[in-house]
Amino acid sequence: MKTTFVSTYAIAGGLRQALPRLRTEIDQASVEVSTGRHADVGLALGNRTARSVSLRYDFATLEAHIDSNGMLQARLQQTQIAVQSLRDGANTFLQALVSVTDPAGAAASLTNSASAALSALVGFGNSTGGGQYLFGGINSGSKPLADYTGAPKLAIDTAFAAKFGLAMPNPQSDPAAAGIQPADMADFLDNQFAALFADPAWTDNWSSASATNLSSQIAPNERIETSVNANETALRKLAMAYSMVAGLAAEMLPAQTLDVVTSKSRELLGSAIVDLTGMQSRMGFAEERASSATKRMATEKDIVSRSISSLEGVDPVEAKVRFDTLSTQMEMSYAMTTKILGLSILKYA
Repeated sequence: MKTTFVSTYAIAGGLRQALPRLRTEIDQASVEVSTGRHADVGLALGNRTARSVSLRYDFATLEAHIDSNGMLQARLQQTQIAVQSLRDGANTFLQALVSVTDPAGAAASLTNSASAALSALVGFGNSTGGGQYLFGGINSGSKPLADYTGAPKLAIDTAFAAKFGLAMPNPQSDPAAAGIQPADMADFLDNQFAALFADPAWTDNWSSASATNLSSQIAPNERIETSVNANETALRKLAMAYSMVAGLAAEMLPAQTLDVVTSKSRELLGSAIVDLTGMQSRMGFAEERASSATKRMATEKDIVSRSISSLEGVDPVEAKVRFDTLSTQMEMSYAMTTKILGLSILKYA
């Protein structure tokens, strides 16, 4: 009969060597229970990992577009409000012009109303949304419209004085303005005055906006125009209609000459309102396309999410059972190690 020595340290050492492996497996099982996916996706999927990476890229791209469209739709709604405010202002001033039966008697009132309308035009034209100027086009970081009392008024006064030989700096107050004939005023409005609202005078005196509108990618393969700008015809016509009354409708003008100014202003306002309606239609169309793209991508995102789950996901019940089993094994290992280390040669029988 042969006997061998048994070391309690060797037995305990074997148990201790198993503890790191159990600890690692418990950590992995804990991650899978809490996340519902493999703790090591690459190890679990092998050559299918590339598919997982591709799906997650698609998911992130869709999510980014959906978030971006949310901010875009908010900016489009703000633009719609600003354009509607411009339309309301144009309608209000147009009604004031239409209701005046004696332009000469109401010259002062019309001038004040036109000045207020100009201030509102500049204010709404310089509206911001999301840190950008709504009417700036691609130059959305710069204020689009200059204040009328600065360079625009100086240019109008200078042209008016040059045309009719009036004294600066306030040619409207020059007594010689009383001699301006209707035909001469009509010629001035159609030529020298109109040129102040065409390029390059418009961009020199009035506008810092870009004539190129912003475009936004609302889906991975879909890009649309999503802004307006202060160089569009509608705003030029509004500025012209308001400023010709504010800057030229002096009380000393002959009644018939003053009637030429108010008639031209009414004509411009009617045309500008039509153009503003067109701007609203464009923004409404962009808003609808962004909304449709968001709904479509939300569906795609859900499909991609389910594909990721089927590829990377684990059975939560199985993961919980494995976690509990490993935890029990760990506790038993600790208990047995402690008991064995407490033995001595005197306790062996």
